Amino acid sequence: MHELNPTLWRTCRVLAGKTRMLLLRQLQGKPGQSVSMLAQAVKVGLSDASQELRRIQSRGLLHVDHKGPFVYYRLGADPQVPSAAPLVKTLKDFLSRSTPEQDGEFIRIATGFAHARRIAIVQQLIQTPQTLPMLQSTLRIPQSALSHHADILRRMGLVQREGSWLIFSPPAHPLAQTLARLIRQ
Repeated sequence: MHELNPTLWRTCRVLAGKTRMLLLRQLQGKPGQSVSMLAQAVKVGLSDASQELRRIQSRGLLHVDHKGPFVYYRLGADPQVPSAAPLVKTLKDFLSRSTPEQDGEFIRIATGFAHARRIAIVQQLIQTPQTLPMLQSTLRIPQSALSHHADILRRMGLVQREGSWLIFSPPAHPLAQTLARLIRQ
């Protein structure tokens, strides 16, 4: 098993935030907004908006333009973050074709991939369906933790159980497909 850059699960954790999705939606609709404009648009405090934007930027998903004392944000991939370009493309496509009511599905899928152990489980299941004992033997994750993370993957619609076998079967959602491609690399 190859080691996956920890950036991916941390990025998914950032994408799983409701306020961050609102901010991203605002930036998709009107790029180049300041922190104060974004805070007002999503109805959060200036400090909260600034902190959430820094979180998104730290994952390589935003470009920042400094003009005097002002900072303006827009969706854009940091070339130093390997997973950023496909994720920004997926984000832009999703946000341009969906409504805010559909953000819950995006957040649910991001939550499924928002832990290093769940990424490790998916890496194994992409190769071949496995049972929990097989995964435990390979990944050396305690049984209770493995069951917990496998259950989350099932609830998030990323893994199916057929008898005692777990099978990775991502939904057709663009985020799930992009994340599956990134994990396969």
